[in-house]
Amino acid sequence: MPKRIAWLTMLVLPVLVLMQCDVTDTEDNLITALKELITADEIIGIDGIDDQGAQDVQYDYGTLAKVAGDIYPANLRLVRFGRKLDAKPAREVEILATNDSIAIALVTTTATGQFKVVLMDTVSHTVADSVTKTFTEVAKQKIKLRRVRWTDRPRKDWRVVAASPIVARTVGNSIEISRISLIARNGGNSTMLELVNDAEDSVLNHFLDRSVLIGMRPNGLYDLELALTNANPYPVAPGELVTVHYGVKRGVLKFRRPLQDPENDDVFNGVIGLHGYRAGMCRIFFDVIDYAAIFDEAAPFNATYWAVPYLIKN
Repeated sequence: MPKRIAWLTMLVLPVLVLMQCDVTDTEDNLITALKELITADEIIGIDGIDDQGAQDVQYDYGTLAKVAGDIYPANLRLVRFGRKLDAKPAREVEILATNDSIAIALVTTTATGQFKVVLMDTVSHTVADSVTKTFTEVAKQKIKLRRVRWTDRPRKDWRVVAASPIVARTVGNSIEISRISLIARNGGNSTMLELVNDAEDSVLNHFLDRSVLIGMRPNGLYDLELALTNANPYPVAPGELVTVHYGVKRGVLKFRRPLQDPENDDVFNGVIGLHGYRAGMCRIFFDVIDYAAIFDEAAPFNATYWAVPYLIKN
């Protein structure tokens, strides 16, 4: 009898080990496949925030665009500024939850670069002074994937179906965006997007379905609003520079427009005229930069932004 048990044990144990290895390998293959799908997807891209160096506060690249309400603080007319990102941001993908048909992931993108500020001489139209500040900016975004097939090839079985807004902050940032809205003037002032956030970054749990991304009309006019808080504001009002970047990326199709805070109540408003060019998935960035980053040479680059994708639709 003991010999029979010993033989049975010798037969069963390898099977159990193989079964365990098969389960582990399957899980590892799934996680690897999901991460590969996410990192290859354009919905996580942040290259649209890159100005490729110091630029005028408002610029166009790619085609002409209309804009309403161009009111600048007088001193900003003398300044050119912008981010220049390093070649390739570092990305980490963490799979937060999976079941038979749905997976949720957190994408952390760490971008490093230089924030360049140039002061122009109004008489000679030459550079009077300049400063370059290195920075690290960390962006968070949640991704939802759905299983659409039931084979043994996870890369073919799963699809990215939704994504949260991207929320990014520089290391040591003191500014927080609390709310943004985007309203179409054409078509009865309809609200295209409204997002709010709290201290727990609840906006990262707001998923935008890929099949019904924001559809913006070619050459349409859109009202934008952004509310913020700043724990350490610059002493000169409004204390922050808020711009909206939209389009694709610098060198292809990109625009930057300032928003204004006429009431000095940390609520910034503006109107943008959309481009008429179709370019697949575009992205709009709501970008906030502390005035100290621009006007104080010793101050670090202190900034935050949110980004959401959109499409051009008639």
